[in-house]
Amino acid sequence: MLIPLIPVIAKIFLAGSAVYGAMAVVKKTKVRKKVIYSLKKVDNRYQQIVQKHFDPFFGTDLRHQQIENFSGEYTDKEVVINRRLGLAIANTGLAILGEMYYPSLLVANGLLLLYIILPMIYRNLKILIQEKRIKFRFFASLSVLVNYISGFYVIGSLILVVVFFAFKLAARTEEYSRKSLIDTFALQPPDSVWVLVDGVEVAVPFSQLQIGDFIILNAGQTVPVDGCIVQGIASIDQHMLTGESQPVEKTVGDKVLASTLLLAGKLQVRVEKTGTATGAAQIGKILNNAANYHSFCEARSERMADQTTLPTLSASALAWLTVGSGGALAILNSDFGSSMIFSGPLNMLSYLNIASHGGILVKDGRSLEILHTIDTVVFDKTGTLTLEQPEVGHIHSCNGWTEQQVLYYAATAEYRQSHPIARAILSAAKQQSLEYLPPDEVDYEIGFGIRVICQGKAVRVGSARFMAQELISLPAEIIEQQQRCQEKGYSLVMVAVDKQLIGTVELQTQLRHETAKLVQQLHKRGLKIYILSGDHQQPTQHIAERLGIDDFFAEVLPEGKANIINKLQQEGRKVCFVGDGINDAIALRQADVSISLRGATTVATDSAQIVLVSQSLQQLNQLFDIVEGFNTNQNRSLLFAFVPGGMLIAGVFLFHLEMPAALVTYSVGLAASLGNALYPLLKFNQQNEATKKNNAT
Repeated sequence: MLIPLIPVIAKIFLAGSAVYGAMAVVKKTKVRKKVIYSLKKVDNRYQQIVQKHFDPFFGTDLRHQQIENFSGEYTDKEVVINRRLGLAIANTGLAILGEMYYPSLLVANGLLLLYIILPMIYRNLKILIQEKRIKFRFFASLSVLVNYISGFYVIGSLILVVVFFAFKLAARTEEYSRKSLIDTFALQPPDSVWVLVDGVEVAVPFSQLQIGDFIILNAGQTVPVDGCIVQGIASIDQHMLTGESQPVEKTVGDKVLASTLLLAGKLQVRVEKTGTATGAAQIGKILNNAANYHSFCEARSERMADQTTLPTLSASALAWLTVGSGGALAILNSDFGSSMIFSGPLNMLSYLNIASHGGILVKDGRSLEILHTIDTVVFDKTGTLTLEQPEVGHIHSCNGWTEQQVLYYAATAEYRQSHPIARAILSAAKQQSLEYLPPDEVDYEIGFGIRVICQGKAVRVGSARFMAQELISLPAEIIEQQQRCQEKGYSLVMVAVDKQLIGTVELQTQLRHETAKLVQQLHKRGLKIYILSGDHQQPTQHIAERLGIDDFFAEVLPEGKANIINKLQQEGRKVCFVGDGINDAIALRQADVSISLRGATTVATDSAQIVLVSQSLQQLNQLFDIVEGFNTNQNRSLLFAFVPGGMLIAGVFLFHLEMPAALVTYSVGLAASLGNALYPLLKFNQQNEATKKNNAT
């Protein structure tokens, strides 16, 4: 049918080449640029249409909203898949028109088909030569070519549509990265900073800041540089970088780090490092240069499709020798693989959407498969197992004062203050229904405490160093108490009235209310649990014992966290790491599965594969339930793909079945696999609708 058309096509091609060759060089360049510009314009418009009208079919509105909030940009890989899927659909139209009305279109159909699959053949031939393994994608390319050569033009084109649609589904389940993490770690520096020039504070653009400059930092500011304090005293929250649960008091000679928060005080800092040279940015460099385990991880459905390729080719070759080309072609179209790579991502998307409705954003669908193999869960402590704001544990009084009076004066002094310690004290006063008056005068002592005048009394609230600075002596029992608290990782806030210490407020790390129950649930699943923290030994050990956690690692630097995760993996463990801070980002990348919480640092949520959107660790147990359902359904889908294909191969050898039987069994297997993959989401939606109706009545 096509042979008589070949000379005509050749003449048209030669004539076009001659016309183009006769053009002047300048005109050729203009024509080429115009063609490229027009093609890019058409492609950009097509990509916009796909993203706006086609992609929403792959997920619920809730999941798309979560992805926009926590995930990121369209990848180049998906843009290419969109383009080739569109070409494959158009090419199928050419094949249908060519078969039914215009045979000459079949030549264009063949050329476009080659254009679409040649890059795939090239990539998979390289894998075959270099890695000595045959991938299903190579098999699919051969199947398309063989069908076309055998005269099954529409079938060959449809197989290509199915393959690229499966690739599109898989791309929708893979992880997005918002941007280079080095940009995230460089923070968003202020437009300007206050620099001390000849004793005068001058606003200078941040970009003009030089090493050796002296900058002025006030309470509430994020430290924009690494440097050394040359004047002042301050309380600094650096838990996002170091993991320390309590604010750190710093003074002249101490180092400050970029991305930490100045809670109270005023500092003059000599600049030592800025921008990408800071310690925080160096973590970003490590992340960007680190090999990401997940980029080498294939979905289970694709791995199994690859494993069926060689047996299917062997069976087809045997059929060619024993029952003829019809049987060989039928086996080639039994297509275990396409059912698997189609139903696998669709099953994954169903459960990704179910997870989204449970407040869980799974950015990388492959993590659902890996979670099924997890045997160890490692938690960051500060901000993950615990809340950032401490809570009042005990109130200790002395020198004849009562505990209620101690809390009353502490709350009076901290009235309208917004730092974590003040919020904890005011919350305790509210719980005890204490009524207190705002202070008459407030004098904030930079760094370590606050001095107020209340009803004619001078009230001082702050650290032991602040009391020493104010010449207020500490009783022996308070000093002993302070040592005991330090061993447990607690902190003491001293309260004094008119130069006499009246007591202390003990601040304890506040556990998330769901943490204890979650640990019990994870233990019931047979999981081993660790704490991994940058905080000191005593508070970390105390939390581990309090929760019944198996083991812990304390005082670990960010790079060290990743090393510990790697060590556990080297011992044969599959590790899930849950963290929220900048200091957790490298460990999140190293873990087999990484989880963060909404409200964590952008770096943590960008690095994690899974985000608990509702900010509750209890969702972690729910996630494991979802994973169990996903894997059960995945096994069922794979069974539906195997059985019809296996029956067809047996039928070819026993009953000499050919292409019609292949098309029927392939359609049955594909329909069963897809129906099973979609069933969980359909069932979930029905239950949701029923719940809404019940609530309405």
